[in-house]
Amino acid sequence: MRWLAVLFLGLISLAQTSEARACSCMQLSPSEGLSSSLAVFTGEVTSIAPNDATKFGGLEVTLRVKEVWKGTLAEEVKVHTAATGAACGYTFVKGTTYLVYAVSDDADPMRVSLCSRTAPVDNAKEDLDFLGKPSHRFDDGSARKSKREESNTKDGCSASPGTAGSTGLGWMVLLLAGAALMIRRLA
Repeated sequence: MRWLAVLFLGLISLAQTSEARACSCMQLSPSEGLSSSLAVFTGEVTSIAPNDATKFGGLEVTLRVKEVWKGTLAEEVKVHTAATGAACGYTFVKGTTYLVYAVSDDADPMRVSLCSRTAPVDNAKEDLDFLGKPSHRFDDGSARKSKREESNTKDGCSASPGTAGSTGLGWMVLLLAGAALMIRRLA
């Protein structure tokens, strides 16, 4: 009967770690990121909302485009990403400027994931040096340069205001309740 308790504890540990292993990416070089993307640009996040525009679901992120290296973009663009990092969704923060690598597929015309080289501009020095001069600017780019020059530290990961950990927590609660019932029945 103790093997049931051990089994439940094992299932609980799997439920807690399954999200961490769900998204796996091959690291791309700046060159590979550029060649595999439909669009490469810097943009400031102006809004984040649920994605109702495509069957992809997740989040729709609106960015005010500042500089463009690849693609034909308007001054405002909407990209889509999964709602959680477990599904390779990229965590955008409103008001932050990013170097964005967007891809296109049958499910979504402009998609960004953790597997792209998308990063806050302050953390994208290697990419910006590789990309060189943008093909188009919507502003003079001085905000990006001054922020990058002022910042000598890299930002850590930021948490999304979504439900990233709720699935694992839900499984853990369910399994604990089941284990408690089994132990109570056996006692």
